[in-house]
Formats: sequence, C-alpha cells, structure tokens
Amino acid sequence: MDKFKNWLNHKLPPGSFIRNVATLMTGTTFAQALLILIAPILTRLYTPDDFGVYALYTSILGILSVIACLRYELAIVLPEKDEDAANLLVLCLLICSVTSLMVLVLVALFRDSFALLLSAPKISFWLWFLPASLFLTGTFQALNYWSTRRKQFKRLAIRQITQNSVTAVTQIASGASLNAGAGGLIGGYIAGQAAATGRLAWRVWKEEKEKFYVSIDGKSLKNVLILYRNFPLYTLWANLLNVASHMIIPVLLGYFFSPAVVGFYALGHRVLTVPMNVAGGAIAQVFFPRANEAKINGNLEQITFDVFKKLVAIGLVPLALIAISAPDLFSLVFGKQWAAAGEYVRYLSIWIFFQFISSPMSTVYFVMNKQIQLLISNICLFVSRIGVLLWGGFVGNDLFIIKFLGLCGAIIYFGICFYIMKVIDIPIKKVFGYLVKQSLLAAPYICLPILFLLINTGETIYLLSVVLSLGVFLIINRSIFFK
Repeated sequence: MDKFKNWLNHKLPPGSFIRNVATLMTGTTFAQALLILIAPILTRLYTPDDFGVYALYTSILGILSVIACLRYELAIVLPEKDEDAANLLVLCLLICSVTSLMVLVLVALFRDSFALLLSAPKISFWLWFLPASLFLTGTFQALNYWSTRRKQFKRLAIRQITQNSVTAVTQIASGASLNAGAGGLIGGYIAGQAAATGRLAWRVWKEEKEKFYVSIDGKSLKNVLILYRNFPLYTLWANLLNVASHMIIPVLLGYFFSPAVVGFYALGHRVLTVPMNVAGGAIAQVFFPRANEAKINGNLEQITFDVFKKLVAIGLVPLALIAISAPDLFSLVFGKQWAAAGEYVRYLSIWIFFQFISSPMSTVYFVMNKQIQLLISNICLFVSRIGVLLWGGFVGNDLFIIKFLGLCGAIIYFGICFYIMKVIDIPIKKVFGYLVKQSLLAAPYICLPILFLLINTGETIYLLSVVLSLGVFLIINRSIFFK
C-alpha cells in the first residue's frame, strides 16, 4: 500500500492540477457506475409510469436549479479576499431560501393546473417536495463553489458518492418493502440530496466556521450583491438559454418526426456526452480557481493554453474513432435497431469535441468579467439550433438536422474558444497551429480503422482495429494523463 501511495504521489503530486481532476473524476465515475449497476434492480421494483413521473420531477428541478441562487454561486471563486467570498456564500443561501419559498407558493396555487399542462396529473402531489429539493440543490451549488475556491476537491468527490449511495439504498428499500411507486424514486433522490448536502455543510462549518464569524455583516452582503450583479443580469439568462437550447432539440425532433428519431438522438447524445462531461466537468472545476489566481498573478494566458492543449490531446483521437465506428459499434452493443443512433453520432462528434474543449475554458468569461459575451454566445447557439430544427423539419429529413446541428455546434463552440483566446491575448495562429499539429499526430491512429472499413473486412475485425488503435493511443500518450 505504501509503495502504491508513493508511486501515486510521484505521478500525481498532491495539490497538482491532474491530481485534483483525478479526485473529482474518481468520485463522479464511482457514483455514476453505482446508478448504472442498480438500474436493473429498480426496473423490477418500479413501473415505467413511476420512472416517467420521476424523470419529469428531476427535469423541472434541473431547470429551477439554474435560478436557485441567481447564479451568484459562480462568483464565490472570484474575490481576492475570503471574507468577500464568505459573504457571497451567505448571500447565495439567503437567495436560495427566498427562491424556494416562492416556488412553494407557486406549487400551492398552481400545482394541479401545471400537472394537467404537462399531461401528467400523477406528478401533482409530488410537486410539494420541489421547494425542499430546490433548497438542497441551491445550498449544494453554493457550498460546491466555496469548496472549489478552497480546493477541497476530495470533499466534493465524497459528497457525490454519498448522494448516489443514499439515493440507491433508499430507492431500492422503498421499492422492495413499501411498494412506494414514484414516491420511492423521488423520496430516495431527496434523501440522497439531504444526506450529501448536509454532510458537505457540516464539513464546511466544522473546518471553516471562523471565517464566517468574522466576515458576515449586512454592509458586506450588500456590497457583494451589487459588485457581482452581472451574474443575475447576464449569466442567469445565458444559462437558461443553454438549458433551453438542449431541451428544444428532442421536443422539435418529436414534433417533426417519430419518437424513434428522438430515441436515436437521445441515446447517441448520451453516449457521447456522459464520459466527456465527467472529464470536462472535473477539469472545469479545477481550472476555475486556478484561472482566477493566474489572472491575479499575470499568467492566465499560459495556464489557459496548457488546458486547451490537454483537452485537444485527450479528446481528438477517442472522438474521431467513435465517429468512424459508431454505426457498427451501436449495432453490436445496443442491437441492430440502434444503428441509426450510431449514424447520428458520426455527425454529432465534431460538436461534442469542440464543446469538450470550450466548456472548461468558458470559466474565463467569469474571470474576465465577460458575462455579456457569454450571453451573446448562448443566444447564437439557441437561435442556430432553432433555425436548423425548423429548416430540417420542413424539409422532412432527420439526418439533415443532425448534420447541421453538429456543424453549427462545432462552429459556435470553436467561436467561443477563439473569443476566449483573443480576450487573453493568445494568437489565433498559435491555436490553429496546435490543432493542425494534433490532427497530424492523430492520423496514424485513425488510418487503420479507415483502411479496414474501406476494404470491408467485416464488422468484428473492423471494430477490433478501432479498439487496438484506441489502446495504442492510450499507451503511447499516457503521459498526457500525468502532466
């Protein structure tokens, strides 16, 4: 055990960028794997209707979570003084309390009408629990960014594992012993939220309560409320547009085409984004406070370009191999009826690649106080997706929509990268040069699968060549993951 710890500390020094990323990714991966493992159990304890009500509940909560703290939580990382950050944390908790109470009033007045509007009368009763879920979500968001500021990433990884573990145990127990229906799924989710957020709050209070005793006062709360007003004025709307731009795709695909098309898109998008979100989300969370420190120290350009290079090097070859092999891969793993989802993935991959690069770097918008520009980029993303969906819908060609969604997404997310580089004075020639260099280095790993595809060697040999190429890439480039 000591030898392993010594090796780990040598390869991933405590406090290093990659060690912190690995800590977050480990917690998230374990937590997600747990939910995947219990899925076969839950499907035997709960009906599709139960899962439908649960999915609707979490979707509503996901939208409301954007407004829980009016996005002031994102500002917690930014102040130079911990005293100002502590006041922002308390401000977020106060705003979250008010937001939750307002939602409670709306639920009391309109829950039945809202449930009928959604064509889901069964959810009416469970909407009573929405304010509590929203308060727990907002509290976590505030504590999450406080812990990010303090670089307490192990604390956050444990929180994720705690939430999913308690959720899993409660949902299984409720379904097996109480036959609780949708209430078992929703209750399990809330129990996981409460346990994890409560534990995180206790750790923050136990370890850092002195900072709050000496820092909080009404004048300071008012000062940070005004100083960081761009977050509710611009970032809030940018995030709402971002959520809307993702939600509108399955809605309009379902309007113009069959539910099967929505299913193909949903599966393909999920397979692409889940691993990328785990890696990209961890990198973004670690990069945010470092970027803020780098701005103060005058080396933001260097740290941002280093992260850009790492993201390109990590994402290019795996996504290119997935794009090449997706139809055959989906047929093998999910069944031949899902080959169309693999075809969608081919064209969505370029969008996801540039999103993977730009999303962690987008925290530079906050560091450089460029929230208006973030709002503009999300407006462009939303409008382009609406335009493509309407155009393709009237043409009556689902693959046309997927191709142009991929193209528009790639252009806009690359535009975000371009703007971020421009703001911090990184020459665009340098960015293009690195992309070309990495594309040339990626070519050998991609050529073998393409060759087998062209000579039609058969599905098995072709997919083995993809796995071989990916394995060789990971072995040869393993140093990327330890820098």
